Amino acid sequence: MPESRISPPVRRLQLGMLLSRLREERGLTGPQVAEQTGVTPSALSRLERGKNSYVTPGDVRLLLDLYDADEDVREESMDLIASARATPYWAPYRRALGELEEYVSLETEARHIRYWHPLLIPGLLQTEAYAREVIAADRFNDDASLVQLKVRARLARQWIVRCDDPVNVHVVIAESALWQPIGKPAVMRGQLDHLVQTAARPNITIQVLPRAAGAHPGMAGGFVLLTLPWLGDALFIEAGSGGVVDRGPRVREYGRLLSRLQAMALPGEESAAYIAHVAEEIR
Repeated sequence: MPESRISPPVRRLQLGMLLSRLREERGLTGPQVAEQTGVTPSALSRLERGKNSYVTPGDVRLLLDLYDADEDVREESMDLIASARATPYWAPYRRALGELEEYVSLETEARHIRYWHPLLIPGLLQTEAYAREVIAADRFNDDASLVQLKVRARLARQWIVRCDDPVNVHVVIAESALWQPIGKPAVMRGQLDHLVQTAARPNITIQVLPRAAGAHPGMAGGFVLLTLPWLGDALFIEAGSGGVVDRGPRVREYGRLLSRLQAMALPGEESAAYIAHVAEEIR
């Protein structure tokens, strides 16, 4: 796995936002930039939105010259270009990720990931056996090789939890997810034991929302909130084989919802003890 958590699509987006800010500070429009640099308005738009999958240093230098960028900005831009043109670690799993690739690109550089899941253990905390059962059940039309690739992709993503610069993860799961039979009893025991061990990591917080809590604001379904240092928060709501990434006003709404769920859930130590209790009951 890579030594640093770098996501080329995120670096393209970061570069685009930087160039957009410089252009706006100079009071220039797309057509004006095109007239003075030869970079067409459509190419500039793709570049500023992070949609240009092959960023050319030459075009960026033309823009930086026009914007009279200082040396620090130029150095930052060249570093971003180098990262933006790299091959992402998840490239071997693109067939398995499909529409999830946008989410994985954000997940890779997130500083904080907050989950609410009413039905399952979140993917970053799943064991291989548990993940295989879940994926095989959900993607029952897929052939065995694709299911296996999806399992490998899910496990590969977990490196961001264990690397030298790990992401901070805060999970709220419903009590029912702990009791939901996934595979044979040994699969669930292994998964629950893994959760208890994982909860001991300093970058992991796991809370259980007990059934006794009754009606709560998360009954509509699960979601994920990701925080990137320069991008802010993004919301991910899973849907079918992909999902919806939202960086708009709904992010704050779901942030308040998650805070409410965290307040209703058992504290971390009580949650870990209860997970261990369920594991013993399954034994």
